[in-house]
Amino acid sequence: MLFTLTLSARSLAIALAVSALSVVSLSGCADDASASNPQASGPSIARGNFERALLLTGALEAVRSIEIKAPQTAVFQTRIQFMAEEGSEVRTGDPLVDFDNTVFADQAEDLENRILDAETTIVSRRNELETALKDLQIELAEREFAYESAKVRAQIDPSIVSRRDFEERRFQYEKATRELNETKARIALTQEQGRADLDVLEIDRDKLRADLLKAKEALRVLSIKAPAPGLVVYERRQGTTLRFQEGDSCWPGTTVMRLPDLGEMRVVFDVNEVDAPLLRVGMPVRIELDSFPGRSVMGHIAQIPSMAVRRDESSKIALYRVVARLDETWVGEMKPGMSALGTLIQDERANVLLARRDRVRWDGTTYWLRTDDGSERAIEPLARNERHYVLADDWETRAATLATNQEAS
Repeated sequence: MLFTLTLSARSLAIALAVSALSVVSLSGCADDASASNPQASGPSIARGNFERALLLTGALEAVRSIEIKAPQTAVFQTRIQFMAEEGSEVRTGDPLVDFDNTVFADQAEDLENRILDAETTIVSRRNELETALKDLQIELAEREFAYESAKVRAQIDPSIVSRRDFEERRFQYEKATRELNETKARIALTQEQGRADLDVLEIDRDKLRADLLKAKEALRVLSIKAPAPGLVVYERRQGTTLRFQEGDSCWPGTTVMRLPDLGEMRVVFDVNEVDAPLLRVGMPVRIELDSFPGRSVMGHIAQIPSMAVRRDESSKIALYRVVARLDETWVGEMKPGMSALGTLIQDERANVLLARRDRVRWDGTTYWLRTDDGSERAIEPLARNERHYVLADDWETRAATLATNQEAS
């Protein structure tokens, strides 16, 4: 019996301790909830400063940069085969972008083979010409010997030989002269024709060489190296918010990459179609970077495009790429691509009457404020943000007028 009573007393003590801990725990939770939600308690109306802001999201980019563009070649579209890793530091001469060079590599190989064939043909034709001219030179020597012999025989005094013999000598002389001239003419014609044939062959070869130089130049420009040290940043594809990547095709002259000047930065915000009409050039904006919590820099809206772009080719979401200039650049800290949050103050009022939004309801025609005594009063808000409605200083008079009008109706 004593053991039973002792055990019961101990159980009772444990139960009381657990209850006490539960009360403390619940009290702590209530305190935490009040701390995290400042509107959980307090008056329905109080004076304070009002601020209505528009939040914009975007990213840093450099104001100036070296543009890396797809080269001008005989091919209208080129495919990206290699891109240096975005965000990597490159030095002068490091590989940046390689485009598909299959067409020009095959063309260069074919041209080299054709040039080799053309050179072989030229050498063969030159050898044929030299052989033909040597044969003609031998024939010319024979014709000259025959000519000189016939000339000597034809110069004998006609009184010494018979008339028939003299005429025969004259005939042989004229024949030798004619054959000598014909041989000389054939040599000249062979040289002229041979030279013309060689000229045509050499012209064709030179054209092939020129085409080969163009193909090699195309191969060279399709492999782009860094013109200066810098940070690699991929360019966005035109009409979308997507950036170029390996495997994409692009037109000649299209910017696919940038090497930014980190000395001056700006922010590009992606603004939806609803918020874009609220912006004006010159509006101040406070900018915070996710990489530097607790720090901010001021800037202003510098450029609002007239047309929106799609997030990607298949998306129906249209965004305006709004540019904001920074009042200062944190050189050495700010990098292109860093996420940025912009706070644009649309309305700012000091020492005004503020009604808590959690105490206001809308019935479709009228705003109703639940006052501290539990009653509801009709109100006419002048402005609002995510936490408060702004009321006129004479809101009670206006509320009474609203109530009278509603009773009359």
